[in-house]
Amino acid sequence: MIQPQRLHGQPANIARYYTVGDYYTKGGNEPSEWGGKLAVDLGLSGPVDAKVLRTLLAGKVDDQQLGRHRSDGTIHHHPGWDFAVNAPKSVSIMALVAGDSRVLEAHEGAVTAAISYLEEQAQLRRREEGKVLYETTGRILVARFTEHGSRELDPHLHTHLVLLNMTNHESGERMASLESRVMYGEQRVAGQIYRNALAFGLREQGYEIDTDPRSGLFEIRGVPGDLIQQFSRRAEAIEEHARDHGLVGQKAQRASFYATRKAKAKVGEEELTAQWHQRAGDRLEALRAIAVSSQEREGKHLPPTQREASRAALFGLRQLEITEAVNNLGDILRTGLAAHVGEVRLEDIRSRVEEHEVMRKLLPTHEQTGDKILTRGRTSRQSWRQELALTQHIALGLDDARPIASSDRLLAVLEGTNLNGQQQRALIETALTRDRITAIHGVAGSGKSTLVRVLGEAAEPGTTLIALAPTSSAAAELGAKANIQSHTVASFVARGGQGITDRHVLVLDEAGQLGNRQARRLLDISRTTGARLLLLGDEKQTGAIEQGKPFWLMRRLGLPTVELTEAVRQETKSIKAAVTQARAGNFAEALAKLDSVSTVTDNEKMAEQVVNAWIRLKPDSRTATNILVLDNATRLIVNSKIREALKNESGLAAEDSRLSILAPAGMTDIEKHMARFYRAGQVLRFDREIAGLGVARHADYRVVGLGRETNGRQIVRLVDENGRTIRWDPQTARARHINVFNPENRDLAAGDRIQWRLVNRELDLRNAERGTVERLEGALATIRWDRDSRVQQVDLSEHKTWDHGYAETVYSAQSKTYPRVFVLAPVESPLVNAQNFYTAITRAQFGARLWTSNVEALVSKLERQSGEKTSSSEGLGRMKADRIDAFSRRQGTHLAHLKAEQERMRVERRDRALARHLERRERPPRSGGEHLAEGARRVVQVLDRFLEGILDRARVGRDTTAAELSRSTTAPVPQPEPTRGPER
Repeated sequence: MIQPQRLHGQPANIARYYTVGDYYTKGGNEPSEWGGKLAVDLGLSGPVDAKVLRTLLAGKVDDQQLGRHRSDGTIHHHPGWDFAVNAPKSVSIMALVAGDSRVLEAHEGAVTAAISYLEEQAQLRRREEGKVLYETTGRILVARFTEHGSRELDPHLHTHLVLLNMTNHESGERMASLESRVMYGEQRVAGQIYRNALAFGLREQGYEIDTDPRSGLFEIRGVPGDLIQQFSRRAEAIEEHARDHGLVGQKAQRASFYATRKAKAKVGEEELTAQWHQRAGDRLEALRAIAVSSQEREGKHLPPTQREASRAALFGLRQLEITEAVNNLGDILRTGLAAHVGEVRLEDIRSRVEEHEVMRKLLPTHEQTGDKILTRGRTSRQSWRQELALTQHIALGLDDARPIASSDRLLAVLEGTNLNGQQQRALIETALTRDRITAIHGVAGSGKSTLVRVLGEAAEPGTTLIALAPTSSAAAELGAKANIQSHTVASFVARGGQGITDRHVLVLDEAGQLGNRQARRLLDISRTTGARLLLLGDEKQTGAIEQGKPFWLMRRLGLPTVELTEAVRQETKSIKAAVTQARAGNFAEALAKLDSVSTVTDNEKMAEQVVNAWIRLKPDSRTATNILVLDNATRLIVNSKIREALKNESGLAAEDSRLSILAPAGMTDIEKHMARFYRAGQVLRFDREIAGLGVARHADYRVVGLGRETNGRQIVRLVDENGRTIRWDPQTARARHINVFNPENRDLAAGDRIQWRLVNRELDLRNAERGTVERLEGALATIRWDRDSRVQQVDLSEHKTWDHGYAETVYSAQSKTYPRVFVLAPVESPLVNAQNFYTAITRAQFGARLWTSNVEALVSKLERQSGEKTSSSEGLGRMKADRIDAFSRRQGTHLAHLKAEQERMRVERRDRALARHLERRERPPRSGGEHLAEGARRVVQVLDRFLEGILDRARVGRDTTAAELSRSTTAPVPQPEPTRGPER
């Protein structure tokens, strides 16, 4: 990994630190060297001279003095930055303890690859007509120093890249200060470039490696894990300090880095090596044997084929597009490299990504979208087309439906309701419009569910409303309040609109949580069937997990929308004011209106304070107070501490049962199709049977390892409950039918709160449903569920997708209402943003309390991080061009053709439904034998389709070459021609 930090202190002291040594005496095997294009211009090469370094750190270049002139006449120059490149611990051990000089060479070569990439990002900043402009120079001066030991005197191979604060556009030009913003942003990319180059070099030398495709980390195979742990005292001290003080994330853990630094101790290189050999003991010979064995395989590792390089590049593109429409080019490269450590290097996949850009299947963005600084933003043409299709759907939905209710029915219903003025206007507009796709955009708690209930009462006879939502709890909540049937979006679109007609109204709640993919599928169903689609949502609340923000985007593209700005959920002046201020972006004022805001710098103590405050409440108040957290890791900590407190006050039964649970592994669809992402111990469940393998639906299969077929394809080895081994190729199953879990253990006792974590139709349980364990006998739990107070016996040895149910994530709490909420908002969490904060406090009716690590930092972050997703149209600067009015002028003839086509489709669909109905009415009763024959015929048809699918996938597998990388849709829509701006 690469750890950047800003240099501080006097140039002389900095130069001495790197050239002479600090906590041990530098040896002759620890080289230093000048690098970067500026080194050539300045005539610098070979070992770094301390005097020259000191002069350059002071900003003196020939007759030029760099720096900012102060009012007192002095010049202040910042010396530069240190980008420390750290080798994996097993690499340090093989290089320094086993003494394999080839590993040192591989490290130095990989560092050079990282430097080259960082140099490409070098910029300078200048001001022109009041605007700050960033210009890429691609030229740096770096002094590199390789060192062998840590402050704990462990073997630690690492290189300090001291970047001098200077750059220019070309040789001979005067220097300017270096702008490091982009280089800091790309340091994770450079770190992955280093690891891939190092791993590839080691494999060329004959070493075998073990990789983690999710993190992009690796270790040399065969180096004992306990030896790695023994030689990691520095890392262990940092991790322990961070764990004890609840410090999360790389930035927060820097405090642990400095807090655990030991005093300097001067030790010579030979003495250090002798110490390492003594600490390795008998395992020293085993390490040397690994080195000897590698020499026998040296030169046998081949460069990747074109197909392998294309596959790695394609993974980087597709994996990031799952969650964001626009991504930095560097992140695309890093993701592709991380999943293929030891197989590809930067030079292998960069050309494949560039091919996409040349063919304009990957488009450069030049407008800001979302929260991230997109220095080199990229979006795919496919993602942009998907967003452009939203405009087309809106246009096709105009004047394409009958009103839901008549004016007479509305008047009759309104007389018996207590809707406020805004709600009445929204109801009337929604019910009377002839537009097929409309929206109600309302603030959190504005009574959208009540409005839907009244809409259902006013609807014309024969009209059926269906409640939909991204989560099962939100769908069920709307269904219950509006007294209509409900489904999750996923289950609804999986049926493809079966049984839906133009007499249906699809009411989508929490539309802001919907991603582009599911939005498109819902819009397609609406268009095909003629069903009305009514979107309910609040764009200020937590958005989608998947790519896109279609609700936000459709409103700006011209979706007919009515607004509800008056909240009816909050019932006290203070919480009403807090919600109003948060929605307006006045976060300091919002925090001041909460019941209390507590500051705790230590995250672990923060959780303790929240739990103590909750425990002090009376039982009824506890039930009425929900604890909201941002991530599952914090949820687990809070749940554990609450259980401890309840045990102390005898709130739980004295005896626990240790039970196994299945926690979702969080794998993406593309990861589910790649064997390398599965690891031993995971549990798989399939939503469909796999007849050829004897895999049953909903049964548990444990991953025992990976293997390879004779054709070289990697497969997953599974074991069923009877011990039978199954060799399974993940590419042969649809990702949505694969559920992957990590087995974990939980203690449970009578009195515990429990939360279900996955929809279970057999038990009639929804995701995030909570209840109380009233009795526990072994694994047989008697649970009273909150939803309807029903009591149910559940065998938790069979049904394992549960967890403790005290704290809840903000995402799963959306759509719910609680009297009061406690909110944890540690500033270091990447999930602290304006949307999550607003969503959390809007759950409360009467009041909210908040705990954070720093109030000022929290306000600053909430102002800076909205939580909004990225948009291709926004990033390409096409929001105006892709609006419905401009699009309709451009595509008028095409839209007229599509409107005629959709009417034809609906007529044919109605005719087919009528024919099926008549056929069922006229068909004579069948005998038992006919029923059996029909059943057998259907089984044969299923098997035929299954075998055809296997053959098709096999053909696809053989044909998946570099051509796959260049595949894209060819819909007749215009090419985006964004105005090109400078790359920032």
